[in-house]
Amino acid sequence: MKIKTYNEYLNESQLSSIKAGEDSKVTVNDQKTVDGKVISAQEILGHIISAETEDEFKSYFYDKYGSTKFDTATMGQMVASYNEYYEEIAAKEKEDEDDDSEGEEDALGDLDI
Repeated sequence: MKIKTYNEYLNESQLSSIKAGEDSKVTVNDQKTVDGKVISAQEILGHIISAETEDEFKSYFYDKYGSTKFDTATMGQMVASYNEYYEEIAAKEKEDEDDDSEGEEDALGDLDI
């Protein structure tokens, strides 16, 4: 069992998270670089939403903080949040398409052609 120092405990207790939206199940958490700099969940979520590709998302953080500042777990968690967000968006869009197509079938079903 590793005992944490007071500073480690305080740094961990200051980490926060944010949901990707009111109806979203995706939660984005603050992340730490290997040198201890905290990247806020708000910044991560902002770039999840604005990046058009996963590579663009990762490039932003590598360019801003340095490519050697992220361990595999940290960047992996950030990319997982990115992917979860877009999977949720895709599922919602598919659900909306299915709802729209069902409405069209019902509207045309009454026609005697």
